[in-house]
Amino acid sequence: MLSSNLAIRQAYNTLLSTIQYPASVFVPVYFQQIPTDSAPSIYITFGQIRNNDDSNKSASVTQTSVTVSIFTNSPQYNDGVAVDTVANEVLNRLYLNPQFKIPLSSSFFQVIGTQLNSDQTNDWSQDQQNIYIDRIMVFEHTIFQNVS
Repeated sequence: MLSSNLAIRQAYNTLLSTIQYPASVFVPVYFQQIPTDSAPSIYITFGQIRNNDDSNKSASVTQTSVTVSIFTNSPQYNDGVAVDTVANEVLNRLYLNPQFKIPLSSSFFQVIGTQLNSDQTNDWSQDQQNIYIDRIMVFEHTIFQNVS
């Protein structure tokens, strides 16, 4: 059995880094955490990659879940439109339809199924003048390992 984490990270970064909001402005995408010298008003993080062995006698398979978080903030008022618009674009790239399979760069791995395990919009919060709204989505992929 091999670890698919790097292949998943590369695929998520490639797919999510094409999201724009508003039009023609790319939403920054980070693995695990935002750099300390950055303060965008909207950004995406992904991480918490978890693998569970689901192999049988004839195939190596994992159930691999990944958490995608969308963070927004705006001064004085945040209507949530940005977080929902970006979340819709995340869904379009990772779970377009039940048959959609994200492409992995490694020839050793193949996504054979995807599902959305959870999708939660957190209540707004406030820090001084900024209003924050976050959305957390957890995707699970069934990954076949092509190893002999």
